[in-house]
Amino acid sequence: MPSTAVGTLSTFLTRLADFAEPRPHDEALDLCYGSSPLASALTPRVGRLTSVELGAVPEPGPVELPYADAAFSLVTARFTLLRMTDPAAALREMLRVCHSSGRIVLAELARTNCSSDHRDALERVRDPSFRSTPPIGDLIGMVESAGARITRLDLLTVERPAEPWLAAACDPRIAERLREVLLAEVDGGPKTGAKPRIIGGELWFTQTWAHLAAVPVRGVRGVRELTGRR
Repeated sequence: MPSTAVGTLSTFLTRLADFAEPRPHDEALDLCYGSSPLASALTPRVGRLTSVELGAVPEPGPVELPYADAAFSLVTARFTLLRMTDPAAALREMLRVCHSSGRIVLAELARTNCSSDHRDALERVRDPSFRSTPPIGDLIGMVESAGARITRLDLLTVERPAEPWLAAACDPRIAERLREVLLAEVDGGPKTGAKPRIIGGELWFTQTWAHLAAVPVRGVRGVRELTGRR
């Protein structure tokens, strides 16, 4: 079952950065669209960090990284992988540039059995490039099929302030409409799956996040040992 976490962006970034287990000798690579708070959090904790900004919006075609095989000991992507045109190919590319003794660390939205079918609609209205939130089993399967073995999984229900999320909307009018929808739910209106509520006079809502750490398995498909599935 997911744990429940309440906090600010800084709180969650610290949790993810700790989850990545950065080391002073790490050669790290971070993939992102736009600026990367994770890269900023990791930079003072690794030997060197290279940040690849993939642009403001996803481009058609596979992501090709201009680095040699096994160039990095830590490869990270926060809410980036599932925005790509071909996430599976991007994962294989991340694993290609990851050293055999290194690891990749991903943070993504994930769907659990309790997730509302309406939840994706909110994300898609806010960000037209958003596709869908995968069930956690599908996300695990994608990582394993790319050639990795998952070593750690942190699944958490995150309760967070809505305003930073709304501020990233593609249009201020869309942000205002989403705010109205969430406030209407607080007042007993239609349920969106976001479970909004007012805390200290501010609008908060929930998301389910998955943090995954995986290691390359050269030429061998990973096993789903964390879920017990065959």
